[in-house]
Amino acid sequence: MLPRWVLWCCVVLLARPAHPQGAQQCPAPNAIAPCTCSVKKNGLDILCEFTEQQHIQKAMNTLRSKPMIIFYLKLRHNNLAKLPSYIFLGLDIRHLTVHNSTLAVIEDSSLSSIGNKLTQLDVSQNRLATIPTSSFTHLNHLLILNMNHNKVTAVHNKAFLGLDTLEILTLYENKISVVDGEAFKGLEKKLKRLNLGGNELTAVPQKALALLENLKKLEMQENRITSISEGDFAGLRSLDSLGLAHNQLREVPAQVFSHLNFLNSLELEGNLIQRIDEKAFVGLEENLQYLRLGDNRLHEIPSEALRPLHRLRHLDLRSNNITYISEDAFTGYGDSITFLNLQKNMVHQLPTMGFDNLNSLETLNLQNNKLQHIPEEIMEPILDTLRVVDIMDNPLICDCDLAWYEAWLSGLRDRDDEMMQKKRTVCTMVNEHREYSVAKMPLEKMNCKRKPGYGPSSASNTCPILVINFIVLATRGL
Repeated sequence: MLPRWVLWCCVVLLARPAHPQGAQQCPAPNAIAPCTCSVKKNGLDILCEFTEQQHIQKAMNTLRSKPMIIFYLKLRHNNLAKLPSYIFLGLDIRHLTVHNSTLAVIEDSSLSSIGNKLTQLDVSQNRLATIPTSSFTHLNHLLILNMNHNKVTAVHNKAFLGLDTLEILTLYENKISVVDGEAFKGLEKKLKRLNLGGNELTAVPQKALALLENLKKLEMQENRITSISEGDFAGLRSLDSLGLAHNQLREVPAQVFSHLNFLNSLELEGNLIQRIDEKAFVGLEENLQYLRLGDNRLHEIPSEALRPLHRLRHLDLRSNNITYISEDAFTGYGDSITFLNLQKNMVHQLPTMGFDNLNSLETLNLQNNKLQHIPEEIMEPILDTLRVVDIMDNPLICDCDLAWYEAWLSGLRDRDDEMMQKKRTVCTMVNEHREYSVAKMPLEKMNCKRKPGYGPSSASNTCPILVINFIVLATRGL
């Protein structure tokens, strides 16, 4: 027989109701129409779309008649030019979205009644022209504030005062050209991520940013910043990621990032950069791993500036004006690089020993350059570690120098790769005036010796994947 205590537990479990006491229940559909309701794990999910303020107000009146947790309240695509005072009075709302609803005014008391519980507020894609500071003051549990795609032109002093718990603030795609010196006063302790991208800034708002000593990620892409200088990022001692892509920078001066000792990722692509000072990356030696310099106007690899970056893993130099790679281009820092992108440049010839230091390289993109020959002695130091190589869209000549490619490729055929069938790397047989797939050159006819197999699969049990059209492997983050 079973012990009595086991029988007793079974009786208790069977006697429990199917739903716990106080379980959330949606109101009758017609009571909140045209809004809809569904029950989620943590509370109700209320959605009001394509309707008017009076219908939303009616639904709120119905919802407040019975205590319940509204985990999501989504007001989307409505005609709601103003968020009136106390519209949410008596409601327990945790996540509030007012999206694409012509919202231009948030009255001072419209959010005050839900300030103790609200953790996320999304007022994106509306018509807000200023930061509604007095409306935000009581949101003392807010973690995320999204004001993307509005019409804010300036961030005034103490604009977010009272939001002591805020961790993420995103102001992407407004019209901000002015950020006052104390704009982020009150956010010093908790703010981890700030997005000022897609605005009209012409300079780094140094004084305002200097307060944010705990900030981890700063995004200022797609502005009109024309220059950066030493001291612009002083105070951001915890910063891990900095985005300055798609601005109008022409150079990277000495020691401009010297205060960012913990920076892991730096995005500078899509500028007008022609010059990088030899001391541009001073201070980043110990932690920088991701550096994006694509879509600029560099004429050479900025090797002297890069040499101290002995932890660099990802180097993107695509779409520049690089015509020449020196023998020592990667000396001093190449050993840690796993990803190198040189596509869409104008490189005519690879240096004989240029890749000798790239001992960890897994992905190499040379697509769309001016290369006619890629000899084995140049590639041989990296063939055993390479998992992805792209040499498409080069004017390659079919010769014995390319025989390594077939041998290397043979080590990558353990897995079916659809992209290999769709995209071919080709070369031209000059005397025949015809193209061949580099992987299927008539080596016997060319009097070339077949090479022994290369590739990671010959050195280990891993199954690497070649993606001719250059995509980053899903099986291993780079």
